[in-house]
Amino acid sequence: MKMKNTSFCIAALVILIIPLMPVAQVCISTDGSSPHPSAMLDVKSGEKGLLPPRMTSAGRNAITNPAEGLVIYNTDLKGLNLYDGTTWTSLSGGFECGLSQVKDIDGNIYNTILIQDQCWMLTNLNTGSRLDLGNDQTDNGIIEKYCYNDSVENCNIYGGLYRWEEAMQYSHGEHAQGICPNGWRLPTDTEFQTLIDNYDGQDTAGAHLKETGYVHWHYWPGTSATNNSGFTALGSGSVYNTGSGDFFTHRKTHGYFWSSSYSIGFADVLILYNYLPDALIAGSDITENPTSFSVRCIRNE
Repeated sequence: MKMKNTSFCIAALVILIIPLMPVAQVCISTDGSSPHPSAMLDVKSGEKGLLPPRMTSAGRNAITNPAEGLVIYNTDLKGLNLYDGTTWTSLSGGFECGLSQVKDIDGNIYNTILIQDQCWMLTNLNTGSRLDLGNDQTDNGIIEKYCYNDSVENCNIYGGLYRWEEAMQYSHGEHAQGICPNGWRLPTDTEFQTLIDNYDGQDTAGAHLKETGYVHWHYWPGTSATNNSGFTALGSGSVYNTGSGDFFTHRKTHGYFWSSSYSIGFADVLILYNYLPDALIAGSDITENPTSFSVRCIRNE
C-alpha cells in the first residue's frame, strides 16, 4: 500500500512540475548523451528500436482528421504508413502499391493491392453524379453513374454502375484512363487474363478473386470463395437493357468488370458468379442494348 501511495505522489509531483519547465529538447538514450541540436526528440540506442503505434488498415482509416506527417505501422500490410495531408501512403512519401491510397476527382479514397506485378484498386470505382434508372448516361462532360436500386448506400458498398462509353469517357482506345483517377485506367482483357492465369485459370480463378462469406454474395453449395488473391470482388450486379428499358439485376449473384478492350460493338468484361468458381471474359453489347457494369481501375505501369 505504501508503494502505491509513493508512486501516486511521485506521479502527481511530476504532473505539477512539467508545466513549470521551459520548453526543451529531449534525449532518450542508453549512454546519457545530449540530444542533437537539430532535434526536439532524439532517441539513441545501439540495441533497441523505436516502436510506432501498430494497427490494422481499418484502424488507420478510422483515425479522425489525421495530421499531415502522422506515422503508423500497418499490421495488415506489414509496413509503415505516412499521412501526406491527403491520403495514406508509404513512409517515403512515394506511391507504394498496397501501402498507398488513391483519391478520385470526387474525393473518394481507395486502398490498393499488389497482385503479382499488377497494382489494382481494392474496391470498385464510385465516382460521378448519380442518375435514377431511366435516365441515360451521356457525353455531357459530367461523369454519371447508376446505383443499384437507385440507392446511394449500394454505391457506397458496391461502387457505381457505368455504361461502357461512360466508363471510357467516350474514347475507344485500349489503356484509356476513362473515369479512373490520374495515373490509373481501365484494364485490358489481356490484363484480366493475366489475373485469371495467376490463379489457376478460368475454371477456378473466380473463387480466388471473390470476397469470402455471404454478405455480398448469395450462398451456393460447392463454390465457396477463398479470396486468396486479395482482389475481394463483390456481387455488384448490373443494369441490363432489353431494348424496351433498363432494369437492375444480378446483385449478389454476379460481378461484372469492364475492360477497355473493344471490337465491333462489343466490349470485353470480366464475369464472376456466386454459383461457379469460374472467371470468364466475354463480350458485352455496348450499342443495341448497352449494359452497365462495375469499374475496377488498374495503375499505369
